[in-house]
Amino acid sequence: MASRFAHVCIYQEKTMDHIDQAIYDTVHNSELSAKQIAPLMGVGHQVLINKANPQTETHKMSLREAVALQLITGNHAIYRAMGMELSIKTKQAAPLGILESVLKVGKEHGDVLAMIHKSMEDGKLTMREQEQCQREITEAIEALMDLREAVLEHSKKQIKG
Repeated sequence: MASRFAHVCIYQEKTMDHIDQAIYDTVHNSELSAKQIAPLMGVGHQVLINKANPQTETHKMSLREAVALQLITGNHAIYRAMGMELSIKTKQAAPLGILESVLKVGKEHGDVLAMIHKSMEDGKLTMREQEQCQREITEAIEALMDLREAVLEHSKKQIKG
């Protein structure tokens, strides 16, 4: 039991970065400012800023606060990041066809390349830039998973005739 717990803790340290990044992005890239979001969540502005800081190991956002933040902002990036951690694939309302999926993969791949290029212009990769690159890579992986699903769905339709 102890070794399994240790494995989970090591896994958590390495993989929770994109959840922390999703929280940061939800707070700082919303149509509402952090100053507007904080009172709607029932917390002070600086408390919200501290909880959204991916660089700190203290003052983490609770699950209930994360749900409230997503409801307030309408941004479900935290939910998607948690789904990636738990290997849960969110279903789209209508699956994309193969052509649309290929185009989405191309677009996401371009976003990864652009972010890496932008991040490496000064020859350094900051923690913030690393997190942005990881977010773009995650979106590209999701697009590839959608493409896989589109190919399988197409094959199923052909078999059924």
